[in-house]
Amino acid sequence: MSQMGVVEYARHRNVSHPAVVKALAAGRIRKERNGKIDSDKADASWTLRTDTVLSMRSEPRAMPTVVPKAAPPAAGHVADAQDPFGGLNGMTMGDKVAIQTRLAKLQLVRKQVELAQLELDKSKGAVMPTIEVQEFVAAMILMVRDHFLVQPDRLAPAVAVVTDTATCHRIIKNDVDAALKKLSKAFKSIGI
Repeated sequence: MSQMGVVEYARHRNVSHPAVVKALAAGRIRKERNGKIDSDKADASWTLRTDTVLSMRSEPRAMPTVVPKAAPPAAGHVADAQDPFGGLNGMTMGDKVAIQTRLAKLQLVRKQVELAQLELDKSKGAVMPTIEVQEFVAAMILMVRDHFLVQPDRLAPAVAVVTDTATCHRIIKNDVDAALKKLSKAFKSIGI
């Protein structure tokens, strides 16, 4: 992370001072609170937000207007060979390719950000691989099933000697509470 002034950053990017000023004014890069430019952040932002094809022109051009598409073509209709990009009439082929390249680049960056966020969440323990979740759920189901399958054998001797309903209720409730406590402890072990 290197902090630079505008002129120093222009030298770093190998661009003119006015190009950096223009990028700052357009919001493609930003200064930090101390008035300096963080070169790492600005480089990433510059790459993402600057269209290199359009910026290499010697003379600025007004952006062409996009002509709305007509009704969708009938089934079996072959796209117009003059306009394979559809709906971008009035633009040069270079502009169309630049737009398509830019869109593809933005989609790639978006997917990379999503993947990085997923990896970050995984490292923080906020997400788990599907197989681990499936194994955990299977283990919980088996634990609950086993507890309730042996419950009659475990409780029958204690309940058989009891004659009042309140004591019978307490014995069964304590056993169910123990099962729920065991289940809760298992969930806490993985952070749920």
